Amino acid sequence: MISRLRKRLPAGTRAPLRNPLLHYELAKARGRPAGPGFALQLTALIALLGLSAALYAAALGAPDAGNFSARLWQSLYFPALALQACALMLALALGAASVDAERNRKTWDKLRVTEAGAGLALRARWLGILYRLRAPIAAILLLRLLLALAALFELSAFGGHYVQMLSAGAAPTLGDWRIGLLLISLSVALSLAQPLAMIAAAAALGLMLSVTVAERLYSALLQIALAVIYVALLLAASAGAAGILEGRLIMSDAAQFAVILLHSSFGDWGLLLAQLGSLGQVWARVPAGPYICVGMAALLLIQAFIADGLMSLVERISERRG
Repeated sequence: MISRLRKRLPAGTRAPLRNPLLHYELAKARGRPAGPGFALQLTALIALLGLSAALYAAALGAPDAGNFSARLWQSLYFPALALQACALMLALALGAASVDAERNRKTWDKLRVTEAGAGLALRARWLGILYRLRAPIAAILLLRLLLALAALFELSAFGGHYVQMLSAGAAPTLGDWRIGLLLISLSVALSLAQPLAMIAAAAALGLMLSVTVAERLYSALLQIALAVIYVALLLAASAGAAGILEGRLIMSDAAQFAVILLHSSFGDWGLLLAQLGSLGQVWARVPAGPYICVGMAALLLIQAFIADGLMSLVERISERRG
């Protein structure tokens, strides 16, 4: 694990990793009891998703879609949203507990008096949070990979004319099917990248709480407030997106585009655009719908810069505050 973390750190921070205190910080994960193995955790999560999908289908009726990918998407969409929200909150909580954990081990003061020790240790903890959440992240990405493979199969069906049908039904119509294929590829790629960006940003925000809020009670209240706000926004965005796609919600063209864009970026993390049937609905019913993935790409870059900026701020604050 240490070598993987080392490779992911920026080039300018790799040399100080020779510091023995920081090396100890990275090595703690290797010495900690592992608990249930990754394979067992992933299997349990997949089984839980399958059970949730079965209960959802039993409660609301079996999906009426014809092909496999559409049935898979309809059955697992809301269970996947719940798993994503849980992973996001876990990342926030793990990040917020970082400094307290170091204080309990009596290592925080030693890291702070070491040159760049606290900042580098927190950046290593940031990557370690992603490692600890590898099972839910893998389950989230596995569903998207299945949808990507199904999309590849469907695009090759109908003599390769599926892209042309999607492009012709888009609003506005795409003049060249190659543009449609490029936008589909970008949408699928973003659905794989967005979960990592969201979980990493939540972990960075948690680390910011850990270095700025000393009282555990206040930190816990802030985490609960952030979780409630996120769930409320997720439900509102999901309802808004469903209303737009079903024609029940009348809004301006710009508002429709903004709602679907924000929902795809921060609500379902690109899951709406990961399946060709739902993507075709977005293209046909949302003004400039084919270009939502372009907006998602821009927001993803901004989000990555903000997360990295948060970590830089966390490093500076950790060196100044006790």
